[in-house]
Formats: sequence, structure tokens, C-alpha cells
Amino acid sequence: MDRASIYFMDETQRNTYDFDEDLPPLPLPELHETMERYYESLKPFGTYEELASARKAIKEFQNGIGAKLHTKLKERASKMKNWLDQWWDDYAYHMLRLPLNPYIVMSMPVKLEVLGIPETPQYALKNMARIAYHTIEFWDLLHKATIKPLSSNGGKIKYSSALYKRFFSTTRVPGEEIDHIEKHFKTVTEGKTPSHALISGKGRLFMFDCLHKDGTLITPQEILVLLQRVRSIIDYEPMGDCVPVLTHDDRTSWAKNRTYLKELCPENKETLKWIESSNVVVVLDENEPKDYAEISQVAVNGDYHSKWGDRSSTLIGYKNGKFACVGEHSCYDGTVSVSYVLFVQLSLFELPEPDWSEAEKNPVVSITELKFNLDETVKSEIERVKKDCDDRRTDVLITHEVFYDYGKDYIKTCKLHPDSFVQVIMQLAYYEMNNEIASVYETALMRHYYNGRTETLRSCTSDVYKFLQIASDNKSTKSEIVNAFRKAVNHHNHMMNEARKGHGVDRHLFGLWCIAYENKMDIPDFYSEPLYTKSGGGGNFVLSTSTLGYSVNVGFVAPMVLDGYGVFYTITSQCIFIQTSAFRDSMKTSAHRFNQHFINTFRKMKSLLDECSDSKL
Repeated sequence: MDRASIYFMDETQRNTYDFDEDLPPLPLPELHETMERYYESLKPFGTYEELASARKAIKEFQNGIGAKLHTKLKERASKMKNWLDQWWDDYAYHMLRLPLNPYIVMSMPVKLEVLGIPETPQYALKNMARIAYHTIEFWDLLHKATIKPLSSNGGKIKYSSALYKRFFSTTRVPGEEIDHIEKHFKTVTEGKTPSHALISGKGRLFMFDCLHKDGTLITPQEILVLLQRVRSIIDYEPMGDCVPVLTHDDRTSWAKNRTYLKELCPENKETLKWIESSNVVVVLDENEPKDYAEISQVAVNGDYHSKWGDRSSTLIGYKNGKFACVGEHSCYDGTVSVSYVLFVQLSLFELPEPDWSEAEKNPVVSITELKFNLDETVKSEIERVKKDCDDRRTDVLITHEVFYDYGKDYIKTCKLHPDSFVQVIMQLAYYEMNNEIASVYETALMRHYYNGRTETLRSCTSDVYKFLQIASDNKSTKSEIVNAFRKAVNHHNHMMNEARKGHGVDRHLFGLWCIAYENKMDIPDFYSEPLYTKSGGGGNFVLSTSTLGYSVNVGFVAPMVLDGYGVFYTITSQCIFIQTSAFRDSMKTSAHRFNQHFINTFRKMKSLLDECSDSKL
């Protein structure tokens, strides 16, 4: 695996984004098909009476208002290659009024130790210069449309590259009722794109250009000098005005303050434009996290006064030489973050460390501090939001674990799919810990459709539920448990493949809800049916989960519900990386305790699989 084979297109290949036009439109299932799948997904959660009531509600919806909504949705789908994407931005994300940090954003540690690169204070600025350079290089690939589209099946199945266009120079702009995305990024064929970047720290913001006058990228050595200058300024000069902290307010309050800032003087409007359109954002964070769990924690609760929370992507360098990246989730999904981080890691691994002595020979790149004109009203708001940020600093708790006993290689010897294997074990761990099943959301990738993003796999299937019952029954034999486990894993894999074909439940139901909402119709009673919520509908999944592939890079978001978990993992040949999130105020959850159950269940299941395998020899 090298970066050229993964990321670089040769000159004979097409523009990166041209492939998107060949992708099929996002499918829309028939209503009766979705309703049947929905009813199947309810079975583990309801009593006989509750299921009978749900079946009645389904029938009434399918034959009544649901049919009318579906007709309107089909009409929309007939005119658009993706009937969902704008609604997904608006109604799944942009109507939420919560602060983005720590409740909405996604984050991941940027791991250098796996490359043999020390994560120490002595290397902090040099490593940041190298990472920032390769980030600019990644931006350049996207701008010139010469990056290979993500693909699978040996390149036969291409994935949409549309979300790449929202990774740089993109901002989620707050609104009093609903936010919106402003994308300033352009490809070469679309026109001029912003090439200025930001460095922030201790409440101050600095701007520089990533390109020389001849259009070439500035060098790692030049970036190092810039970082050293900013580091010296923020170390020896007073704290800044801390305007970035305002972006971490609830969205309505920030929208009002942003409007007030712009109206205070014309210069503020121009400063906002520079910040919101910049391509790369680098934060020098004063925290010193000791490990990947702490890195993850301070990524979403560290120096609020220096992180512009609306930005689509932010690179954070900590004072002790560790790194993280944060992404605004409405702009793109975790697969884009993984693609970026892997590019940086491969670049660091394959290319030699720069000759830092060259820094003295290069002309100094100019840097400009961005300042706002403030009055007492804004200063008072800054202090209020600072206190609010401190109060919720540990609202979301994050862990980072590595299960070293086995990974993908062992799972494949069992002739089981690695992701499905992990999903079923995760649900057994939760079941044994809480003596109840959980509604489970797992991300099903839909980027092989035009502007596609995700579908929901309702991972707690009837076969998984049967396995949980058999595994917890003292009368069950080891062979019965293993057979039920295999059946549950294989069925999960089948359901994931179906979801990726567009044969899911939740995006279709969401689309019908959107039709009712946009046509100012009453939201049907169907969406208030008890089993709809209990099974996870309406964003009420107890376990919010996703696999981020088969590398060491794993990230996280907050749980969907107060008494729930976010469980995210990657599976390498020899181990499994796990990040778990939970809410501090939950009286029921504990991320650390759940992880221990999870790891113990991995071991217990391997013992059963091995024992039953040996007995057949």
C-alpha cells in the first residue's frame, strides 16, 4: 500500500469528479417493501400485543397518508439524481440547535507513532509543518481534480467524490432557525479557489498563503518558520480576543452574534470572509494529552477560544507533539476524514524528513493577524460562552482502546465477515452488561450512488436477537451458541449488503417525513408509534456505530441518546481499534465499563469458536 497507487491518477485518467456523473441515482424503494423491512426490524423490540399494534399502524400508514407521501416522494425522485442529499443537510443536521462541539462534530487522533515518528514536544512544530504541508498537498490534489476516487472491488465500484469538495474552504454558517453550508472551494475548471490558510492559538488568528506567486506550494521549511513565528507571538504576547469561542455557542445564539459582529463594522464582515473561506485551518492547542484517549477528549473540548467551530475540517497540534483532526459532520462523513489522514500518514512514511536547514535560505512567507472590532456587548458574549464551554467540557466522554488478541486474519479463518463479527459481539457485550437488547444504528455506505452518503442498517436483527437469547441461556450447548452466532453474523452481512443496495428503512421513512414537513402537513401519527422510537427511529438508536475500515485510524462522534453509546472501530490484520463515547450525565452508561465487556466478549467468543472447531477435527 503506497500513496501513489491509492491517491494519484495518471495523466490518461479523467477528472476526479467526472466519475460522479456516471454513478446511478439514489434508489427509492417501493413503500410496501420498506414497510415489510420496517416491521421485521421491530420484532426483537415488541411484545405480541405491541407488534400487533405496530402492524395495524403500518397498514393504516401504508394505505393512507403514507401512500400519498410516497407518491410525492416518487415524483421528486423522478426529477433528481439524489432525492435525499439536500434534505439530509437541512433536516438531519442543520435544524439542530445544539453547539457543534462536542455534540455534533466528528474527530480522530492523527497517529504518528505507528510510523515510527516521535510524538514529543521537541518534534511538535516540525511534525506540524510536515502534516500541514501534506494537508496542502491533499488540497492541491482535490483542487486539480487529480485524486483517485475511492473505490472497492479492485476499482470496479467507484464512490462519489462530491464530499471531497466540502473538506476544504467550507463552513457551516449558523442561522437563527436553520444553518447552511457555504462552500468556497473550487476545482481548477470551476475557477479560482481560496489558497489562504489559518493558524490559530490562544484566542488569536493568523493568515498566510499556501502558494508562492508562481502557483507552487510553499514548503515544509517555510511552514515551520510560520509556525515558529506564531508560537513565539502567542507565547510572549497577551491572550487574544477569543472571538472563535462564539462559534461554540448554541446555533441560534451564535447566528445572532455573527450577524451583530458583521453589522458592527465593515472590517468584521471582511474578516469573517477570510476565516470562513480559508482552505486549511491549523490550531496550536495548549493542552498536553498523554495518550489517544486524551487526544480524542481534548479534540472536542480543548481550546475553545482558538477553534473556529463552523469549519469543515481542522487540524489540531498539541503543545506536547500530539495531533488530532476535527470535522463538521454535515459537510462530509468519516470515510473522507480517514482518506485524508491516511494520505498524510503515507506521505510521512514514504517521504524523507525535510532538510530543516533550508528554512534559513528561503524568503519569509508573510503572515497577517486577523482581528475583529469588538464592543462591550460582544466582549460580554465571549465571556458568557467561555463559561458555558467550561460547564460542558466533559459532557461527552471518549475512550480509545486497542484489542490486541486478534483481528481480521483470525476472523477470516472462521469464514466470517469481520465487520459483522464485531457487530454481533458488540451486541452480546451490551446485552450481558444490561440484560436487555439495544437498538443499533450501523452506517451503510451509499457513496456508490450519485451524491450518496449513508443508509442505516438496523443491526439488531431477529437472528442477532435469537443468538443473544441462546448465548445467555445456561441450558444452551457451546455448539448451539456457536451455530447461532454464525447464523447471526452471516445474516448481518446479508442485511448490510441489502442496505447498500438501497434496501434500508430509515432514509425512506425520513424522506416521507420531509415531504410532510415541506408541504406543511401534519406529521403522521406513525412517527409517534412506541416501537418506532424503541427500535431507534427518529435518531433514537441506543448504540450508534460504524466501522471506519481496515487501518489504524478510528474516530468518533457523540452518542445519539443520553443513555446510549457511540461505538466506532477499525479492524486490522492483528488487532481491533475501538473508540467509545458516552454522556457524562447518563446514570446508565460507562464507556470504560462497556469496553471491558466488549473485550471480554471478544475473548469468550474466540474460545467458543476454537473449541467447537477443535471438536470437529
